[in-house]
Amino acid sequence: MVSHRFVTEPMASPAAPEISDKLLAQSKVRQSLLRKSAYLVGSILFALAIFYIAAKVRDNWPAIASYDWHGLNYSWLALAAGAYGCSLVTTAMVWPSVIAKWGHRLALRKALGIGLVAQIGKYLPGNVAHYFGRAALAKQNKISFAQSGLSTIVEFGAALSAVSLLVGSASLLNGSIWADAPIVSVLPDGLFWPLAILLLIVMIAFAAFAFRQSPEIRSLLSIDFWIAPICWLTISFLLAGFSFYALVIAFPGAWSIPIISAVMIYAIAWAAGFLIPGAPAGLGVREVILLTLLTPIVGAAAAVMLSIVHRLMSAIVDLTVSALAATLLLNKEHIHAN
Repeated sequence: MVSHRFVTEPMASPAAPEISDKLLAQSKVRQSLLRKSAYLVGSILFALAIFYIAAKVRDNWPAIASYDWHGLNYSWLALAAGAYGCSLVTTAMVWPSVIAKWGHRLALRKALGIGLVAQIGKYLPGNVAHYFGRAALAKQNKISFAQSGLSTIVEFGAALSAVSLLVGSASLLNGSIWADAPIVSVLPDGLFWPLAILLLIVMIAFAAFAFRQSPEIRSLLSIDFWIAPICWLTISFLLAGFSFYALVIAFPGAWSIPIISAVMIYAIAWAAGFLIPGAPAGLGVREVILLTLLTPIVGAAAAVMLSIVHRLMSAIVDLTVSALAATLLLNKEHIHAN
């Protein structure tokens, strides 16, 4: 039988970032300020989002309480859960694809196990515990904390790129899918995309300025670092978006959302929850975006039900996948090592 185990020792690689203690020390204050500011903003958004969602539930409670929940199509509900579970696997593939560029080749079972077990930490306050958990598990395989941190930066950039790619492609296929979105409808005709592009340029410029002294950041300015992460996250967004579409179908005859709209709306919401620190697992942030974009299509009560039910389903799948990964992947790896 052919073994699929790879060498876990870091191999020499010209692409491996040289971690400069001196430059890291010089940028410590700046990075700490950026981190604390991001957490503060994220925490404020989280609190505001929770209050907003609670108000929406209260306002639409009569319609929610009177809905016939026994009519759910459990086959489509299971498909929604399965698609979301698959999106966790493809998301977990981003990290090993990045560290492989730095010479760390882990067995696929171990790499997936680390990512899938650590991801449950996103439900802890701050929305960053899963990164620390993954870094701690990776440290046992001779992957430095610095490189784990750098891989997170790559993930954030890849997530922005992937969602931009999907939204741009969807707009080319059907530009009218955003016509009822509040941020589009309140802007004069033709201003939405110029403003969106300007915002993206400002974000890139800010990131480049903040990390301008870091050679490890400059070493990531290679297309090789980005192809695999962007591809994996694009697949993740498509799977997660399809899981949301399948959930809509699970409510028979209730509402109709075009599949492209459903996938794009959820991709935007997922990316926002993924990128904003402070909100555990993007809780609140994701739901507010779903409510904002779905309400013009299906109404407020339906948007509330869909966003909350998908959140509950995804939490159950997150916990289940993490437990299975700990049992079937990491534990087996430990047994084989002994």
